[in-house]
Amino acid sequence: MTILGSFLFASVILTSCGGVESDAKKTCEMYCEGIKLMEEAMKNPTDTDLLKKAVEYEEEATAFGEEMEEKYKDDEEGKKAIAKAMLDCKCD
Repeated sequence: MTILGSFLFASVILTSCGGVESDAKKTCEMYCEGIKLMEEAMKNPTDTDLLKKAVEYEEEATAFGEEMEEKYKDDEEGKKAIAKAMLDCKCD
């Protein structure tokens, strides 16, 4: 659940280069990747390579979340735009 918690935090809080649209797109992509990774981990809980990948992804998602939090800490409109994009996010 640590991976899920960290990823959801990163998804909601949000960063990267570019404007709100590109940040929202990256947030959606990371969310979908996190969901996919969790599904794989649930199917193969003893796969050590998958566990390593999950730990690396958790670190990336946490860093992304911290970057987004800092970037949008004073931008309520940016936060709202990214939150809307997450509501509209569709994973394959």
